[in-house]
Amino acid sequence: MNQPIRVLQCVTIMNRNGLENRLMDIYRNIDRSVIQFDFMTNRAEAGEFDEEIKRLGGRVYHMSRIAPKSFFRYIGELRAFFQEHPEYKIVHSHLNTLSTWPLLMAKRAGVPVRIAHSRNASMDRNFKMVYKAFSRLFINGQATDRFACSKAAGVWLFGKKQVEKENFHVIPNAIQLDRFLYSEERRNAMRTELEIGEGELAIVCVARFSPQKNHPYLLQVFQEIQNRKPESKLYLVGQGELEQDIRNQVARLGLQDSVKFLSSRSDVGAVLTAMDAFLFPSFYEGFGTVIIEAQCSALPMLVSDAIPSETKLCDSVEFASIKEKPAIWADKLLKLIEKNERRENSALIRENGYDISRFYSWMQQFYLEKMKQIQKTAA
Repeated sequence: MNQPIRVLQCVTIMNRNGLENRLMDIYRNIDRSVIQFDFMTNRAEAGEFDEEIKRLGGRVYHMSRIAPKSFFRYIGELRAFFQEHPEYKIVHSHLNTLSTWPLLMAKRAGVPVRIAHSRNASMDRNFKMVYKAFSRLFINGQATDRFACSKAAGVWLFGKKQVEKENFHVIPNAIQLDRFLYSEERRNAMRTELEIGEGELAIVCVARFSPQKNHPYLLQVFQEIQNRKPESKLYLVGQGELEQDIRNQVARLGLQDSVKFLSSRSDVGAVLTAMDAFLFPSFYEGFGTVIIEAQCSALPMLVSDAIPSETKLCDSVEFASIKEKPAIWADKLLKLIEKNERRENSALIRENGYDISRFYSWMQQFYLEKMKQIQKTAA
């Protein structure tokens, strides 16, 4: 019996975040007797999806963090890994600029197919920025194939010359539509579970707690909304390194009774149906998949104008500049809520090509074709 082709997916950690959710949607639905996914993470701790991955026949490898102080240890681990695992002929890295390093070591080990996948269109301005910018200089030399979640994300990581050559594939961050279907019954059930009272205005943000997502500004906007609508509540879905900082800011603003931390959840679609509005003031996004998810139920959304405009598929989404005062955002969101009508909107999402089911077979066929090329070259 032929063994499946094992594709190594390089990620930070397999938690319930946007990228990881998309990968798991694909992984659950490909023919795993033909293509099998294994995952290399750069965290010592287990991810939320690790056990499911193992049940599906995959493997999870844990490496050191990719950081300046542990860089040489990480490189040494990569070198040893590829020497010990010659079975990997395809490596698909989702680490943005830092994909340079696993792909470099894969290249040195003779791995013939090395995919760099751009998931963002900028980077956080912190002490790692110089390190990441340096890494980006070498990405094209390590990748044999290039993917991006949007044209902007492709330009940012691979450069304009690669765009002009049409030298990367744009793979939209599509979603599993049945998880985000809208109905009044589903909405009422989740509002009951979350104890959202009659007449309360429920606002949500689904985002990991990181500098990119701009939670401090989000809280300022919500405070302005509360000044106008005291019955409003803010629900924060996600986890991340800045969660305690955000909890501290909530306390300083006196919003403890009005801001609810829902942590990471597997039922985000149901949570979105229960809400009345969505705030998303990110500094940057490669795409912004959660905006597509929210539009399945025409949830009113006010989002940063730094997010690619192709995410807007219907009139429930409006863009605003994070340079504007929080009070302006508050007024815009309340007006958007007034004029918007909730509805089941999945047909529109499907028509615009964001149904992930159409990508299961595409990804599987891509890997298979690459493997055929490898075998042909070796013959």
